[in-house]
Order: sequence, then structure tokens, then C-alpha cells
Amino acid sequence: MNKVAEDFYLKRNFKLGDSNGDTSVYRIRKMVAASELAIVYAARNDEKGIKCIIKEFFPAALVRRGKDGVGVLRKAGTGEDKYNELRSAFKNEGDLLRKSQHPGVVRILDYLEQNGTAYIVTEYVEGMTLDRYIAALPDEMDPGILYKTMIPLIDTLKYLHGLGIIHRDLKPGNIMIGKDGSVTLLDFGSAVTYQNQGSVYPIFTTTGYSPLELYSEKSRQNPVSDIYSLAAVLYYCCRRTAPTDVRKRLFNDHLDRLGTGLNRRWPFLSHAVKRGLTVSQDKRCSSLQWFKAAIMLEYMASPFFRRKNPSG
Repeated sequence: MNKVAEDFYLKRNFKLGDSNGDTSVYRIRKMVAASELAIVYAARNDEKGIKCIIKEFFPAALVRRGKDGVGVLRKAGTGEDKYNELRSAFKNEGDLLRKSQHPGVVRILDYLEQNGTAYIVTEYVEGMTLDRYIAALPDEMDPGILYKTMIPLIDTLKYLHGLGIIHRDLKPGNIMIGKDGSVTLLDFGSAVTYQNQGSVYPIFTTTGYSPLELYSEKSRQNPVSDIYSLAAVLYYCCRRTAPTDVRKRLFNDHLDRLGTGLNRRWPFLSHAVKRGLTVSQDKRCSSLQWFKAAIMLEYMASPFFRRKNPSG
């Protein structure tokens, strides 16, 4: 938890207005997470009686909380250009969520500009993140579970890429497994449209899950960047740990497919994961269909599938 954000988060029962001008619609319940750029709260829409999530733009290195405990003020001496760049990226997150109307994408409810900052309001998804979901499994990942969780995720990525959007922060903590079994992709704070030539991209990375190109503002970034992260997520599903970070494989792009014994456990998936985790974009697997096919083959070869579909 970010210490600065913890000291200055909005307090319980504080109310925010909505984008229609109503002054007290969203009630803060508690802070649930904080990063270098934002504070995330569990909240409630008092008018509709529903839970929601509110993400407050709060780049802790550049801003401070006002004396009223609510307003957000830029710190003296901080760079205006950097602040504006981050503020623009935050607004871009809201814009991309509005554009991405898909059951596998967290739904935006509102975008607010108040108190010297901005807020993104999204639906509250009941369930647990993929890392917690896997940790709760009594045994190793079953092909049936992998099929039920990863196929919908791949379909969501295909939809986003069709819109010209790359997520750029695919990791277990940003994938929600709902109580109803649904799979929802969260946190579009790093997402960008990739079809603009010569674009400069803000650098947001996660050790183990980010491809090499995400460490440069001016590198070529496209759906293949998300494919690297998808392969890393699948690696995590099978081994319960992230793969070796890409920066440690610059001069020796050797990666054990899935570890001793697991090549036999996942004969199809291990090849797809290895191709997806290739350091070089040009040599990396470029199609989501490879992963979808590998997961389906693992599922169809599993005892669970054969019991459900006996021959004869």
C-alpha cells in the first residue's frame, strides 16, 4: 500500500457528486488499493443503491491533499508537463472504457472532475482476482478451469485489439473471476490505442508480465505486446509464479517452457507459452488463436473432458 496515499485518502462516508451535477451521489466506503498514480475506493451509489468502485487520480509524487482533506493540489516545484501527461492518461482510461462495451471489460459508470482532480467510477465486480483464485485451488490448475477462465479472456483481448486497443497491463491481479464464473478484465490505466504511427507511450510495467517494448516510450507496440503478457499469465496459471523478467533474458532468450515435468503435463500449452514469451517482437507468436487452440486441446485431452464425452 502506498504510504503517502494511505495518509491522504478520502475518508469513509465522504460524498462525491456525479457528472450530471448532483452533489452527493457516491459515498466512499473504504480504500481498497493505492498506487503511485491513483487511489481506489469501494463506494456506493446512494441514489441507485448499488456498489461501485471509484478510482481517484492522485499521483503521490506530484500532488498533495488540501487542508480540507478533499481537494488535490499540485506540489510546488513539480513539473507541469509531467502532471498534465499523467492527467491526460487518466482521462484516456475513462475514454477507452467507454469505447470498450464488452461483457469481459469492466463497465464504466461515470467520469468526474471535482476537487482539483478526476475520478473514474466503474461497476463493482463480485469475485476474486486470478492470483487469489489460483491460490485458493486445492491442487494444481485443471485444464477444465483453464478453459473456463482463459478462453473468455482471450475473446476479450481479441475484441479490444479489433478496436485498436492494447491493454498493456495484463496480469493476474487485473483479471477478476466472478462468483458466477464470469471473467472480467480490470484496470485500463495503461491501455492505449496502437494504430497511430509514431506514437509516444507512457511507460507502465510489471515485472515478469511486461514485454521488452513496454520499457520504451517510442517502441513499436501492438497486440503482440499483449500476447507476451497473456503468455506470462498462462505461465503463472501453470506454475503459480511469474516467468523470469524479460530484462534478465536480453542476451540469453532461454526460457524453460513450463518447468521440469510440466512439459508433459501441458504438451500443447507449453509450446504456445514459450513462443508467446519470446523477447523479440518479430519472433513472438502473433496470434491469439494459437493460445485458444492450445487451451482447447489441453481441455479435450483431459480426463475431465473424456468423462463428460464418453466415446460410443
